[in-house]
Amino acid sequence: MTRVCEKWEAAFESVEAPATRKVLLRLGVVLGPNGGFLGLLGRLTRWCLGGQVSNGRQFLSWIHIADLSRMVLASIENQELTGVFNATSPSPVTNAEFMCELRRALHRPWSPPVPEFAARIGSWLMGTEADLALVSQRCVPKRFQENGFNFEFPTLRQALTNIFPSQ
Repeated sequence: MTRVCEKWEAAFESVEAPATRKVLLRLGVVLGPNGGFLGLLGRLTRWCLGGQVSNGRQFLSWIHIADLSRMVLASIENQELTGVFNATSPSPVTNAEFMCELRRALHRPWSPPVPEFAARIGSWLMGTEADLALVSQRCVPKRFQENGFNFEFPTLRQALTNIFPSQ
């Protein structure tokens, strides 16, 4: 994933556009009420299959869709913003913490951990990449924070409570 990101950013930087302000957002895992990442994980968790993946120590950088939308808008409107920005919440969590909070939000009990081999098989069956769950990505939005961005959902609990209000 790091190499893909580096190639995208190199392509972005190679564009000659002297009269254009360039802003690139590195997106964390986007959380929202309409499917996506939480669609699948929410279903698995509701079926009491919401355990941590592998040892659960891999970090996950996430962002609530409302905060991401505000970051995109800030990137357009604020002429001072230029360059590369992490579009994540200020509170990355481990996979174990993420799954614990998701189970809490959906009122589900403890679930057994998902072994690495099972995560690899499951991701292959779903047509996705196992490294999304197995590789640690710990990013924080330092440049957005330095520019005064205020998060509506700075913690995972706040984000999940908003997404699953009456679960």
